[in-house]
Amino acid sequence: MINATDLDTDAGQIGSAALERALRSASLDLQQIMATTAGRHLDSGRRRYASGAQSPTWRTLQTIDELVFENRGFVARHDETVRSIFLRFGDSRLSGAELDEPVDWRLDDDDLPTVYLIVRAMVQAGMADAVAVD
Repeated sequence: MINATDLDTDAGQIGSAALERALRSASLDLQQIMATTAGRHLDSGRRRYASGAQSPTWRTLQTIDELVFENRGFVARHDETVRSIFLRFGDSRLSGAELDEPVDWRLDDDDLPTVYLIVRAMVQAGMADAVAVD
């Protein structure tokens, strides 16, 4: 989720406490914007990707990533140094995936883009809600 190389480089240019606060603020903001944006792209947030429902595609994740990181409010509120710390879809190994294939939510490593982690949590929460209702 976080680009460790950029974090090491930027930590020397910004005080570590200030960088930590800025990163925490940007993380919370990013999660809120991503949840709203993903909700619109995942069938207005009403469809839950339970068994039998079609999973979002890699292209959907790519679109969400682009919209969130180009969000004017997010860009205005957070310095480029802080924004560059988050791992983007296009900078990850996932960008080489077949974009029209369903997302594989079983991936688990340190170099997953922010959009993958947040949307996966939303989808898993939706599946848990669907099971609880049944």
